Amino acid sequence: MKIKICYAILLVFIVTGAFCGCGTTTNGTKSSFEELDVHYITNDNGTYTYEGNIYEHKIEVSGIEGDSQVTFIVLTNDTETSFEDVSYSLKKAEMSVGIPEFVILGWYY
Repeated sequence: MKIKICYAILLVFIVTGAFCGCGTTTNGTKSSFEELDVHYITNDNGTYTYEGNIYEHKIEVSGIEGDSQVTFIVLTNDTETSFEDVSYSLKKAEMSVGIPEFVILGWYY
């Protein structure tokens, strides 16, 4: 009997989890994730490796871009990386020869 109760509770958690991510944004449209083709490795110590460079954090930064709320997901060593930093880097499109300050994995809008 206890096993059946555990299975029932587990099923409730699974169904609840499946529906939690199906919300809409405040303007009534569904939010979607645009993932870039960035292949990185999550290391055993919780850091991330991308093209031989190690990043300590995977963070989300949010702001307004045009008429939309946008959230970028980035790998970085600087937790002070801002939405403006990421947005500006997309607009300036300069070539860099050093280690990138952050790596954009994708964004929600």
